[in-house]
Amino acid sequence: MRQLKLIIAVVMALGLMHAPGIGQDQSAEKKKSVSPSEVKTDSGEAAKTTDSSFHQKKERYQKKAEEKLLRFEDKLKRLYVRVEKRGLKAKEKISHAGDDLKKKSESAKNKLNAMKESGEEKWEKARGELDSLLKDLEHSYNRTAAKFKD
Repeated sequence: MRQLKLIIAVVMALGLMHAPGIGQDQSAEKKKSVSPSEVKTDSGEAAKTTDSSFHQKKERYQKKAEEKLLRFEDKLKRLYVRVEKRGLKAKEKISHAGDDLKKKSESAKNKLNAMKESGEEKWEKARGELDSLLKDLEHSYNRTAAKFKD
C-alpha cells in the first residue's frame, strides 16, 4: 500500500512538472529539466507525509480503544459491586457472564496490542476486528447488566 502511494506521488510529481501551466509558454517549460534526485526528494517527502498521517491516525484510534477498554473495566467493576450487595445467588448468576466478559475484554486487549506492532495494511484489518470485538463486548455487557438492574 505504501509503495502504491509512493508510485502515485512520483507519477503526479512528474506529470505536474511536465504539464504546461495555463498561460505559460510551452517552450519555456521544455527547457526546464528535473533531476532524478529532485524527483526522489519530492516522492520521499510525500511518503513521509502519508506515513506521518497514518501514524497519527493509528495513535488516535489506539488511544480511543484503550479508553473504551478502561471504561468497560470500570463499568464491570461497578457491576460486580452491585451484584455483591445482592448476595450469593446473584454472585453465582454473574459468575459465568462475568467470566465471558473478562475473556472478551482480554481478547480485545490482545488485539489492540497486536495492532500496535502492525504495519498499515495489517492494521486496517485488525482495526475492523477490534471494532467488532468492542461492539460485541459492549453488547454483552449491556445484556448482563440489564439482568442486575436495581
